[in-house]
Amino acid sequence: MSSFSTEPPAPDVFEVSLFGPGKGESVVVHLGARRWIVVDSCRNQRTRVAAALDYLRGIGADLTTEVLTVVATHAHDDHFDGIAEVVEACPAATIVTSHALMNREFFALVEAERDIAGITNTAAYREYRRIFEIIEQRRKSTGKMPGRLAEENKVLLNLPASGEAPPVKVTALSPSEYGVVRAREALAKDQLFRLGERTRRSVYDPNEASVALWVSSGTVNVLLGADILKGPAGCGWGAVLESSFSPPEPATLYKAAHHGSKTSHHDGLWSDLLGDGPTVLIAPFRLGSISVPSGDEAAYFTDRTAEVFITSPRSPTPSKAFKREVAKLGSLAKNARDPYGIIGHLRARVPLAGGAWQVEKFGPAAQLGISK
Repeated sequence: MSSFSTEPPAPDVFEVSLFGPGKGESVVVHLGARRWIVVDSCRNQRTRVAAALDYLRGIGADLTTEVLTVVATHAHDDHFDGIAEVVEACPAATIVTSHALMNREFFALVEAERDIAGITNTAAYREYRRIFEIIEQRRKSTGKMPGRLAEENKVLLNLPASGEAPPVKVTALSPSEYGVVRAREALAKDQLFRLGERTRRSVYDPNEASVALWVSSGTVNVLLGADILKGPAGCGWGAVLESSFSPPEPATLYKAAHHGSKTSHHDGLWSDLLGDGPTVLIAPFRLGSISVPSGDEAAYFTDRTAEVFITSPRSPTPSKAFKREVAKLGSLAKNARDPYGIIGHLRARVPLAGGAWQVEKFGPAAQLGISK
C-alpha cells in the first residue's frame, strides 16, 4: 500500500509532486492524459521503497506504458537513490542522463565501482552502472536506443495533444556546452585510474553537470531546477540566462535548485524565467550538522513570493517506530536523533486550461513563512 495520497489527477490536470527527504529528493510530473515523467529518485530509508514508484503505483498509474521519460539529473546520491529501480520498472520510458557525464573517464568511474564498493561512497556510480546495463539490454531487444543525453536548449520530449491534454514539450536547460567541456577536462585530470588509487574519489562536482528542465503543457510552464548552481562562469544559471532559451511565458512553479541553497540563488531567474509570485517547492538537504535551506536561504524565497513550500521541516521528523525504540532506551537515548526523518510529499496541481496552483501537503510537508 502506498505511503502517499492515492487520488490520481484528472486527465486535464497538470501535477508536480515533490518527495523528500528520507534521504534526497524525487519529482513526479503528470503532463496530462495519464502521461508522466520522473526526475531523480529517493527512497524511504525505512522501507527502502523508491518514493516515485510508491506514489505512482498507489494512484494506479501503469508504469509499463504511462511513464514516458525518466531523467537522472546528475550523479549525487541524494538524487539517485533507487533510480535504476525506477528505470527498470518503466520499460517504455526514455532514459535521460547529463551529456556532461558521458565520457570515458566517467565510464571508468562507473566500472571501478565494482572494485571500490564498500570502501568509499559510490552509490551513484552503482546506480549509473545498472542504468547503462538496462539501456544496453533494451537496445539489443528493440533495436532502438532508449537513452538520450541532456544539454542546453535540447528538447527531450515533444508530445502532441491527447484528448483533453494539449501538446507537451520538455526542454533541457543545462548543462551548457562549456559545462560539458569543463566536466570532461576535470574528469580527464583525475588520476584515479592512472595511478591505481582505487579509494580516491573524483574531484569533479556533479552539480556542475546537473540537468535543469523547462516543462510546458498548454498554459502551464514549470521550471525544475535539479541541483544547478549559480555558476561558475559559463555554467549553471548564468549560462542558462545567457543562452538563446527564451520562453514566451514565464514559469508559474519552480522546484528550487540545490535544496534552496544560496549557491543556486540567481536573481535573474525571477526577472527572466519566473512569473510574479510563483509557487516554489523545496526539498531540503541534511547531512550530519548540515541542514539546507538555512533561515536566511529560506527567506530568499519567502521575500519574493508567499507560495513557498518545503517537503519536510528543518529538524528531521522521527517515525513512530523510532520514537518507540527511543522510549525503550530511556535516558540512554537522550541524544538519539533520527538522521533522515519521514518523507514529505508536496503535490501541486493546476488545470491545463489555466488557473492557480493548488498545493497539498502530506506527512511533514509545510508552507514556509506561515506562522502556526
